[in-house]
Amino acid sequence: MATGSGARLAGLEARARAAVAAVPLGVIAAARWSGLGGRSLRSVELLDVFGFDDDGALAVIEALPAGAPGPAGSGGSAGEGTAVWLTLPLENGDPWRGLHVLASQGGTVAGALGGRLVGRPGQDRGGRRLGAAAEDGSTPAVAVRPATGDQSHTSVIVDERSILKLYRRLTPGANPEAEVLGALAGVEDAPVPAWGGAVDLVLADGETTALAIEQAFIPGADDAFELHAEGLAAWLAAEGDPVPTTVAAATGVAIGRLHAALESVGGSAFAPRPADPGDRATWLAAAEAHLGAAVAAVEAVDLELAGRIVRSGHAIRRALRPLGDPAIPVRLQRIHGDLHLGQVLPTPDGVLLVDFEGDPTLDPAARRGLGAPLADLAGFLRSLDHVARSGFRRAGIRLGGRPGPGAVAALDRWIESAREACLEGYAAGLGRPALTPNRALLRAFEVDKELRELIYAATFLPAWLYAPAGGLPRLLGAIGEPEVWA
Repeated sequence: MATGSGARLAGLEARARAAVAAVPLGVIAAARWSGLGGRSLRSVELLDVFGFDDDGALAVIEALPAGAPGPAGSGGSAGEGTAVWLTLPLENGDPWRGLHVLASQGGTVAGALGGRLVGRPGQDRGGRRLGAAAEDGSTPAVAVRPATGDQSHTSVIVDERSILKLYRRLTPGANPEAEVLGALAGVEDAPVPAWGGAVDLVLADGETTALAIEQAFIPGADDAFELHAEGLAAWLAAEGDPVPTTVAAATGVAIGRLHAALESVGGSAFAPRPADPGDRATWLAAAEAHLGAAVAAVEAVDLELAGRIVRSGHAIRRALRPLGDPAIPVRLQRIHGDLHLGQVLPTPDGVLLVDFEGDPTLDPAARRGLGAPLADLAGFLRSLDHVARSGFRRAGIRLGGRPGPGAVAALDRWIESAREACLEGYAAGLGRPALTPNRALLRAFEVDKELRELIYAATFLPAWLYAPAGGLPRLLGAIGEPEVWA
């Protein structure tokens, strides 16, 4: 791919600087993909800009929150006062075709400020590239359309064959999703769409991170969250049949197959090991810190809910204790890290899992670290509870009021049935059908996950608070803790 002349790059830089200056700081701070949660920005700096053969262009910028201590180029995570790297497609020149060519065919594109984009093409499990060049070596025209869904990145469908994901917020260093999916490309039965490739950003100072990835597009795959939420709403409003738990069971199988595949991947970044006392102490300390952070985050948007969490503090701490119990053996390995129904693609041949970026409430190093497989299960089990609560709210809207006590009891039975179906499927997918996970440890991971869900909702999506706010007291009751919430 052409890198461009000096004059072209200079013109591209001028165009990018004008575009960045025209974007109000408040728009960037409020955008979900920025992860800034509306915090005040001091300034936005241009790190580099890249142009493609079809005149598409992409700028990489650094947002400096008010109080940011360092100069441009400092990178970092989302903490107050920390600089954040973001991508900004320039108007009248979208970068999708250029990024697709890089990801699927390889090559290098020079930036106007000394950086470069480097393509790392992959291939499907039959040895074919997802976006091969034409027989004469030219780049064929491609059709691009936006992908649907509420995401913190931007994705497009290319030729109805592959999906290209551009990370809108970048983190210096290895990207967990690109790392995991690239490693799984060689595992025959890994429950993920075929790997197409990646595009790396290399800045002038050598700092490198993944900018975009490409995978096979799975046409006709339903949104599993919406499928269940709408089905449950119709059922509770007496407008439909009971919702089967087949997707929960199939997802359990997929999670088991995923963990088996990740355990088989070679390399130091993937080598499993037993959890040691230090790991257990870290888990427990982190979970207890999440309790304090949840109270602080929720206080900013819902004082009554924050008070309920405070009153449940003793019960929550007791429920978390198994995280620190060295008598419960745990094998650590790479995991998905953020499993929920929104990451599930039901297909006629089973469930595929997507979006391996990890838990957005954790720092980048933690998202790349080894984890407990039960943490993945806990995340998905929480999602089954959350989708039930979404269905309940939707049914209430349809009925003009809350469904009656019979509907509440029916929903509780559905949640338990879906949970058990998932756990049975997991044991089968892992190849250990007699496996019975330690329920106390599993529930402890669930409680921790629900605390992090409260933090995320209060910080970025307050309208979602009802789901973890309803799930946590039921979870505490299920493990024998007193029901203290109204």
